[in-house]
Amino acid sequence: MSDLNANSGLPRGLGTWLGMGNRAYKLMVAIGSLITTIVLTLGKLIVGVLSGSLALVADAMQGLIDIIVTSVTVVVVSLSDRGSDPAWTCGREKLEAFAALAEAVLLGIIAVFIWHLAGLKLVHGTPPMQIEAWYLGAAAFAACADFIRHLVVKRAARATGSMALEANAAHFLTDSLGTVLVTLGLIGAWYGLPVADTVAAIGVAGMLSYTSLTVGRRALGMLLDRIDPELSLSVLEVIEAMPEVVAVEKLRIRRLPEHHSVDLVVVARMTELQDIARIETCLQTRIEQVLGKTDLCAAMRPA
Repeated sequence: MSDLNANSGLPRGLGTWLGMGNRAYKLMVAIGSLITTIVLTLGKLIVGVLSGSLALVADAMQGLIDIIVTSVTVVVVSLSDRGSDPAWTCGREKLEAFAALAEAVLLGIIAVFIWHLAGLKLVHGTPPMQIEAWYLGAAAFAACADFIRHLVVKRAARATGSMALEANAAHFLTDSLGTVLVTLGLIGAWYGLPVADTVAAIGVAGMLSYTSLTVGRRALGMLLDRIDPELSLSVLEVIEAMPEVVAVEKLRIRRLPEHHSVDLVVVARMTELQDIARIETCLQTRIEQVLGKTDLCAAMRPA
């Protein structure tokens, strides 16, 4: 039996214990993430201002973006899993991809700003900083909290197929690694090397830029219905391997949060009506061996 709850899509045991489906689970994780983001961002901002650390202020600035993005995620998650209606017969699931793309754009903007500030400090010099021991402890605590939050949100994203939560998880991992760099920069400043803080800020900007490009590319791929070409060729191969299939006239594959959707038109050898159901069942089985759970819409023309 699968390790997923058949009704909710959650890992077996977790869905039963929580007593909720995908939508409620995603919403709970998004709201919890939002509360954590607000607390961590305020803490980083306070310590950054008190210490004069550019790296920590930069980390807090991306935290302000986190608050906006995570708030949008809460709204998007509450909307994306609603059933179809006359206005939204399909496509509502792409709201999560839009949220992920918006997050990527905002991360890119804040990264450019940090690059600019760090460049100015490298050119004009970094003034001495006043570092206290509890600043280091606070930064280390924030790094651990960000990493734990990354693990929780990543698990929820995998269990529910949520692209918005997946983008959040990648972002929170960047937050954690960035805060580790910030802590190292503060330690350098503690030992009389204030330029270490500027170098840490550059590292934060670099990770933000990478996350922005990665998340943005994935979100655009879903919005434009792009999938791995090797995957589509594998699907085509298993279809053409069927002895009843003479030709494949159309094959369209869309990646959705929790499954794939396939539109297919084939020319097939059929002698009676019962062959249609048998061939379609075989097509469904073969395609799911490659793609996993799939909604198949197949049309067949007699050879």
